[in-house]
Amino acid sequence: MAFCRVVFPLLVLSVLSSYASIVPVYLWRDSIKSPVRSDPFTPYTSDEFAETLKQVLVDDPLTLVFIEENLSVEDFSLKNANGETSFPYLHDNIDEAVYLPTVKDALEVLNRSASPYNSENVIITEDPELVIAPGEKNAGRFIFINLKDAREGESRADLLRRHDDFMQKTVEDLAGDVPIVGIYTANYPSWTIPVSKSRVRRAVGAGNSRMYTLDGLRMVAKGIHLISGNDTRALGDVTAQNSVLNDTYVNATLTFDNTTLVLNFNSKAGYWFFDTVVLTIGDLTDTLYPDEELFAILGFSYRCAQHVTFSTRNETKTYTVSFEDLKVQPFFESNTTQEFGDAFNCVGFFSAPIWAGLFVVFILLAITFYGIMMMLDIRTMDRFDDPKGKTITINAE
Repeated sequence: MAFCRVVFPLLVLSVLSSYASIVPVYLWRDSIKSPVRSDPFTPYTSDEFAETLKQVLVDDPLTLVFIEENLSVEDFSLKNANGETSFPYLHDNIDEAVYLPTVKDALEVLNRSASPYNSENVIITEDPELVIAPGEKNAGRFIFINLKDAREGESRADLLRRHDDFMQKTVEDLAGDVPIVGIYTANYPSWTIPVSKSRVRRAVGAGNSRMYTLDGLRMVAKGIHLISGNDTRALGDVTAQNSVLNDTYVNATLTFDNTTLVLNFNSKAGYWFFDTVVLTIGDLTDTLYPDEELFAILGFSYRCAQHVTFSTRNETKTYTVSFEDLKVQPFFESNTTQEFGDAFNCVGFFSAPIWAGLFVVFILLAITFYGIMMMLDIRTMDRFDDPKGKTITINAE
């Protein structure tokens, strides 16, 4: 028993540590100074990386964090078909850089270092373009740039070369009175997933699902449909979005051409609830309610591969907003790169097939138990006729 008490916590800690994201981090700026040296055999802890950041960001520079979906040490040695390196810009700045091959939870440390009031989260999808004006207002500012612009049929080396050119252009465009620090890292190490599979999966995901990221809210849906009577239309690209949030509620506004949806989330007793959707079409405004209660624990996401529908209670004119293949989580910190939490699924663990299986097993167990009881109730004969004994005589008149 004492052995189990010691071994079990060690096993739990080992499993949890295996989920830590260990990625390379490349920092560069003019006249960078840091006592940290590159060691490919020793991963840097979060505390060691935080200490390095303090030394590099001591004069409140503009910090540009370029985030790949996945990146590993091997990517820095990739070359294209012509034998050229994928990172000519980073190689040119190697003398003014700090390269850390293995850092645990680098993005988590960067999020803690960035002020929520002076940071911005940008997602680069198809055409890489960052519209930020240089100036003194950028002092101490963090800009997290997520590079999610993979193209169909593009090799890994060409993708990284295009990102290298984008980083060079971004740093040169923002050069001014405020010093700039560039940080190149990733969400996950690329060696855990084959490069081709990762690239194809990103391309398919971008085409099939849409991500809506606002302050305090992250949502992914395959499609959002507006149903009015027999008329159904899909809501396309978002033309404008904003959110209002505090510790108890999040109101996120999504505008699709002439249709506006306000998603209202509420927090109480350790849970968050997706309460209502306010639909606005022209001069018409109506409140839609969920057909089934939608909620999860704070810090968890809600996931449903089926259609999640919100319907109006106005009998004269019925509107329904349907979210297809929905995953949503509110109450994120402002301008964060935090990922979705563990998911609550709309289909519970005891689904119809599981209930059917349990019912069949129960019947089989009942039949087996009845059969065993019948077998135990069988009694063998303990009295027999004696051929040498006196015979039974029956007198008949």
